[in-house]
Amino acid sequence: MNTLGSFLVLVSLSTHVGSVTGSGLLAGAVLSAPWLPALLLAAPLNRLLARPAPERLVRLAEAASLALTAAALLVPGRALLVGATALIVVRGYFEAITRSATSVVLRGTVAPDRLDRANTVAEIGKLTGLSIGAALVGPAGAVLSLRGLLAVNAATLACSALLAWALPSSPERAGGAARDGAGSPSGARPRVDDPGLRRLFARFLLVAFWQGFHTVAVTVIPLHVLGGGTRLVGVFVAVSAVAIFAGSLAALPAQRYLDRLPSAAWALLPMPPLLAAVVVGRTAPTLALYAVFLVLFEVAYVHYNNRLLAAASAGELASVVTLRATLLPSGVAVSILVMGALCDLVGPVPSTLVVVLATLLVTAATGDTRQAWRRPVRDS
Repeated sequence: MNTLGSFLVLVSLSTHVGSVTGSGLLAGAVLSAPWLPALLLAAPLNRLLARPAPERLVRLAEAASLALTAAALLVPGRALLVGATALIVVRGYFEAITRSATSVVLRGTVAPDRLDRANTVAEIGKLTGLSIGAALVGPAGAVLSLRGLLAVNAATLACSALLAWALPSSPERAGGAARDGAGSPSGARPRVDDPGLRRLFARFLLVAFWQGFHTVAVTVIPLHVLGGGTRLVGVFVAVSAVAIFAGSLAALPAQRYLDRLPSAAWALLPMPPLLAAVVVGRTAPTLALYAVFLVLFEVAYVHYNNRLLAAASAGELASVVTLRATLLPSGVAVSILVMGALCDLVGPVPSTLVVVLATLLVTAATGDTRQAWRRPVRDS
């Protein structure tokens, strides 16, 4: 519910800014701006997550998001675009709290043998909200003004706030561990000392690297590899969205089998279809192979995300969740800049080879992380 309404307004706001200013850069900046507060305020986020009763954090964050959205509705007509953009940026911090604290609530209330499934369902819920929000932008934008879309977002936030109020309380043992974490150095700033967790984070950042490449590739591959136009870009984007959603759904029944393969396999499996998609260079095979890459991409994301959340000790959980909320968008942003420049300089095929080579090097350097998460799960 949170993601549905927020993404609906965010895409609409980005479109309005692009149409008013004529700048694609400003439109893209608006679309990515809500991530900025969480990146700049990582230490306060970490301290908040280290406190007991994370379900209260979710409730307060949802209430704050609702209040900011309601305030945007009161901005006078001429200043609505600027005022709504500023409030949406500030609201990004509270949305980061919602995402992060919900993960802590799941870890504290769900039995260890059901945690992977719960985290996977949460990922499906997020993608469902994004997909429905993106699908509604066109029809809703044709009927409602920006102020009307903000009112719709306020209604979805009211629903998500009610859902947050129904969240279960974490057991006392989880609260005690959180208090211990808050009193440690990791309560002041995000810090992970466990070598196994650090290796998992390195592989998790590979997914951010792939995401940055994908953000560039959805335009570059249709235009420069397949020689198509904007219509083919639209088809490529649509197929990509369906493939990512299918990957999250596939991860749910496949959850019980994911750990039968070495952890490194989920980093390497997406690479052959990605390379083949670019080398083949024909519309139908490239679309099919790239869709396979994205399905495996999403399964790998679910796998490493679940491993991180399961492997973290109670004292390091706040730092793990904070770093996940900040390192992932940072990695995507850096990857977009690097891969965009590479595609401009040397073309999409060599750039794809760089992605494959970087994946091989990181996977080899991080070794096997299978044992890194089994011990904390047993202890919990």
